[in-house]
Amino acid sequence: MGRLIVITGIPGVGKTTVCAELMRQARGKGMSLRIVNYGTIMLEQLRRRRPGCHRDMIRKLPLDVQRSLQERTVKEIVAQAGGVEYLLVDTHAVVKTPTGYLPGLPVHVLRGLRPDLLVLIEALPRDIAQRRAADATRMRDVEPEDGIREELELSRAAAVTCSTVVGVPLKIVMNKSGGQDEAAMEILRALTGL
Repeated sequence: MGRLIVITGIPGVGKTTVCAELMRQARGKGMSLRIVNYGTIMLEQLRRRRPGCHRDMIRKLPLDVQRSLQERTVKEIVAQAGGVEYLLVDTHAVVKTPTGYLPGLPVHVLRGLRPDLLVLIEALPRDIAQRRAADATRMRDVEPEDGIREELELSRAAAVTCSTVVGVPLKIVMNKSGGQDEAAMEILRALTGL
């Protein structure tokens, strides 16, 4: 099994964009890297039972349903880790739900994944707000910059906790507006240092 890296960040930090750039840079260096999106796999699991569900509905499901989805998702991700040098899991450290913040990486998920590295991607609150507003593909709640700051703080606290629980390094990367190349390069350096 290759190295498993968990990449987190709140919606709008540019995780998907940075991951795409990371994939491009890794291929250029001849590295074997695959990226899986935790939420996409959860959605596929959910749609097997409830066809027609939208991705942004996941965080509004009852907590027991979310936990069951998480457990099935972990098994599927671990099964995909063979055959690649690096498997990157694109996910969230915290998920804002109607009942409060839910850990995106609770202990049972961390223990199942057994990551080698955690990466937290951050961005400025105003950049996050602009990216969220511009993303017509999602049904996101509008959040003021103060709320975004709170999400960033909780995400960082959760990432530090996750790193402590599993005893692996945490790499924090700032994704400045238009800076996905630099952010991806910083993550790539961390991968090659494992």
